Amino acid sequence: MPLPSPDVTSANLLGVGGGGGANSTWATGFFIPSTGPFAPMAVRWDGSGWVQTPVPVEQPDDPTLRLLSSRLDGGIAEVAPDDVWAVGDTGTYSAAQGPVAYALIEHWNGTSWQQTPTDALPAGSKLFGIAAVSATDIWAGGEIAGSAGLAHWNGRAWTPVTPAALSDANPVSWVNSLSAAGPGDVWAVGPVGVSIHYDGHTWRKVPLPDLGGDEAWLQNVRTDARFGTWAVGYRVGPDGIRNPLALRWTGTAWESVPVPAAADTQLQDVAFTRSGPQAFGYTDSQTTAAAYGVQLPTTASGQARPITMPAVSDSINGAVSEPGGAGVWIVGTAFARTSPDMLPPFAARTAP
Repeated sequence: MPLPSPDVTSANLLGVGGGGGANSTWATGFFIPSTGPFAPMAVRWDGSGWVQTPVPVEQPDDPTLRLLSSRLDGGIAEVAPDDVWAVGDTGTYSAAQGPVAYALIEHWNGTSWQQTPTDALPAGSKLFGIAAVSATDIWAGGEIAGSAGLAHWNGRAWTPVTPAALSDANPVSWVNSLSAAGPGDVWAVGPVGVSIHYDGHTWRKVPLPDLGGDEAWLQNVRTDARFGTWAVGYRVGPDGIRNPLALRWTGTAWESVPVPAAADTQLQDVAFTRSGPQAFGYTDSQTTAAAYGVQLPTTASGQARPITMPAVSDSINGAVSEPGGAGVWIVGTAFARTSPDMLPPFAARTAP
């Protein structure tokens, strides 16, 4: 994917979502202009190419605050082609407070992105994931006032939600991703074992499988009508080495699905093709930076197998299925062969 503007020196697409088809596939992240701080980035596939769409960010009302940077962190939820949501955060600085983060929520109305008021979400909030049940029932998650938390849209306003299911979450954890199959089937996952489920009335903590002492860092959760709910990320042991992790919801518990060991590797997202779920991520070590993909089994006795990945990409951060599972859009960053200081955005379609 070419850089969308000659003024952009580097960019990173952190997620992709929407309907997966022309004019309904969105990728978001941030770009670094030649002058100025990080800025949010949103591009849309129009059937023949990716088109960048301006993302407005208001300057702080407080004259003592200075805008540092803004980004969309990959979470995208499409209710309709003219009702799309994306979330992230804005960083500010003041001499009195130092750096302070605020939640950033953007809404696409079919013509342009509009920043949505987040006055009810306190300082120290960042949003990484979002899932829509309907136009008046949308969940977002990340950090609320510095701790793992959620926010909810009721059709009129965003409000913070601090469920008891997150009260004992690890202090360094947050909500990375959400999926919503219906008003009574919403999942939220994140680092250090965050796994909670909403049944339409109450958020409840859902235990993860025993990983032999390793910590589970879940990066994404998605639900498919045919293949069910999957969560992906990585497991990390006392030695600090990451290995890919894939979990499948059986209907009563999370089940760990064997994935080939790959040191310094993590899965970032999962999408569903006609042949089953595919998970994508990257390997990042002192000697290797490369995209990573794996076809996940659809039966308990099946075996996961590696997917050949584009050699031009060094990391895949997001994936979304095309309509009917005909293919998968993957996004992330590419190698900048002409300049190691540049970080070009990357997008590609994979066959099922």
